[in-house]
Amino acid sequence: MKIKKITIKNFRLLKDTSIDLEEDLSLIIGKNNCGKTSLLLILDKFLGGNLTKSNFSFDDFNVDFKEELKSTIEGDELDASFFPFLGISLKLFIEYDEADDLSNIGNKVIMDLDPDNRMVVLSFGYHLPEGKFYALRKDYKEFNKKRLANKKTTKDIYYFLKEQHSNYFQLSKKSLQYDLSLQKEDDLVFTDLIKEKIHIDKIVSFKWISARRNVSNKDTEKTLSSQSSKMYKKLEASNNNPEVIDDFKEALSKTDEDLDKIYETLFEEIISDVKKFGGIKQDDSIIKIVSSLQHKELLEENTTVMYGLGSSDHSLPENYNGLGYMNLISMIFEIKILLHEFQKEKDEKPSDINLLFIEEPEVHTHPQMQYIFIKNIKALLQKGVEREDGENRGLQTILSTHSSHIVSESDFEDIKYFRKENAGIISKNLKDLKNEYVESNAHYKFLKQYLTLHRSELFFADKAIFIEGDTERIILPAVMKKLDQEEALRKIEENVEVSFPLLSQNISIIEVGAYSQIFEKFIDFIGIKSLIVTDIDSVKTIAQTDTNGEVKKNADETDKIKDTSCPVSEGKKTSNTSLKYFYGSDKSLSDFTDLSFDDRVLKKEKIGNEGKLKWVQSKDGHLVCVYQTEEDGYHARSFEDAFFHINQDFIKNNNFGSLAKKHVNLFKASNDAYALAKDGVGSKPSLAMEILLNSKSEEVEVQGKEVSKGKKKIIEFSNWKIPEYIREGLLWLKQD
Repeated sequence: MKIKKITIKNFRLLKDTSIDLEEDLSLIIGKNNCGKTSLLLILDKFLGGNLTKSNFSFDDFNVDFKEELKSTIEGDELDASFFPFLGISLKLFIEYDEADDLSNIGNKVIMDLDPDNRMVVLSFGYHLPEGKFYALRKDYKEFNKKRLANKKTTKDIYYFLKEQHSNYFQLSKKSLQYDLSLQKEDDLVFTDLIKEKIHIDKIVSFKWISARRNVSNKDTEKTLSSQSSKMYKKLEASNNNPEVIDDFKEALSKTDEDLDKIYETLFEEIISDVKKFGGIKQDDSIIKIVSSLQHKELLEENTTVMYGLGSSDHSLPENYNGLGYMNLISMIFEIKILLHEFQKEKDEKPSDINLLFIEEPEVHTHPQMQYIFIKNIKALLQKGVEREDGENRGLQTILSTHSSHIVSESDFEDIKYFRKENAGIISKNLKDLKNEYVESNAHYKFLKQYLTLHRSELFFADKAIFIEGDTERIILPAVMKKLDQEEALRKIEENVEVSFPLLSQNISIIEVGAYSQIFEKFIDFIGIKSLIVTDIDSVKTIAQTDTNGEVKKNADETDKIKDTSCPVSEGKKTSNTSLKYFYGSDKSLSDFTDLSFDDRVLKKEKIGNEGKLKWVQSKDGHLVCVYQTEEDGYHARSFEDAFFHINQDFIKNNNFGSLAKKHVNLFKASNDAYALAKDGVGSKPSLAMEILLNSKSEEVEVQGKEVSKGKKKIIEFSNWKIPEYIREGLLWLKQD
């Protein structure tokens, strides 16, 4: 028996969210504030065992739902489509098979006896019934009438419901009919599990480990030691090793007897003094101090977890350990404790489904420790629910993380990606990406390996820049810093608003060579704003010649031809596969040179009757390709070509060991940037490094209304310019 799917409506950012769960481990990833913690909280509110109206606050309702509720209650006309369900809901889609014990769900929970229909839908709600809705509407109007009568201003429904929502919203637990043919639940056909007194915890047991773990390395803290006491209590309750526990208790009893004799001598004076005070009758005030060691309390107060120092005989107490190791060890202790709770005591049956949520296991830990954790967690969880008496149940684990290191060591198929969209969150299975790459399975395999092994941080980025090679990789951070400084200066001097600095944004830079098109389905899948920085790669067609300069011929005596790189002014088309993929393979070079920036911004839409997805031009799109454009009367072919053209003095007046001296001298005489870029660059990474090494900072005096006279500001990389096509692309990416 397992949970196949979870659906959530109107809870915080989870407006209408569906999450598919894997049989063992589901890894929830996504950027900050994308609903991962909200998923944990709604599971705890409905399944955590303390379900009451007070569990919910008015702020738990989704923003769109609150606005819809406001307009309906405050409006004059009632929209009937607003019913039947108003409020927060959680649904668990549970699949069972023939081998499962159905004693907990067979009575009234299973709604369909069709042997082919093996789906149970448990529905939990905090909702506003229709009758309560009308009462709320009436009470709210009366509330404002009284305020007006008392000469007070009226309040909106939010103010009224802030404290009053629990008087109108009700809790519900239901089992819903599941229509196998429609693959959909029916909210109108159900069993009321509250009225039927069905114990949900017998079906689903939910436990979780918070990211806010009580781990400290202060001298006074003994987190791990107290956890060892909890572990003992679980071991004693499960009675898995009775001989050892009996030996422990017997040893304590023997110690009690020995201590009684010692206490008699140790406390002889105080016992005698008490005796002197007498009482109503003789021996009234005689006391005796005895030892009463309790095994549980002894462990809690008098054990210390120690850690060793390699192969030496020395060991140190737990608080001498680093927070990372303490967090990892504490988490393992906590997992083991919860696994024993899932197993239940020997005379209890475990729940049908055990659901464990581990929130952000990477807290305090360095990357290597995160690798180790995710590599071993599955094995620990899988064997943890096994009982000696054979009463075993499955364990499903949800793990949320911000760690790219954990993602890189995880199974790609386990990953669920949370993405914010409008006022809600959508969840996507990364394994569904395979369906997007049906026509190019090799591309899917490459993407899967590349993302998990090298660029997992892309999952957590707000924006991405895809670049071709080493030159851009080395120099781009400097370009971004230079642009940020220039924009900050412009804000002061021109008194204009500029967007958040690039280097302060969550931007991932990905090196993809000439294969950015391989990532296009992934870009659309996760909906990330993306900038592709590439080259226009102009080519012209020429005849092929042999060593004697004679034109080679085809079998039909026509000239053999080939495409060769050339200056943009001589070119007829582009050899850049990315540009041809995104903008059309039939486009000539002039089509690309004439294409405005706005016309290069793309988004994916369904085209034609078949609804095939295609990148189309759209000003509100989230992907753009930038390449060399005409600047100062010249159109470059590559980054180096563009950089040399607009930074002639910088190249001529500094030392560049990566540039052939012969070609530098020619450049000084002719200013031919194309020739220097084509033949003079010995090493592109070295050139990029030399650009940074030869960069200088400039102190400028800032002028502006809000600036006191004579204020100085340092501008780094001031002795060279940014090619306009890169500036244009980064300014677009910089915007929200």
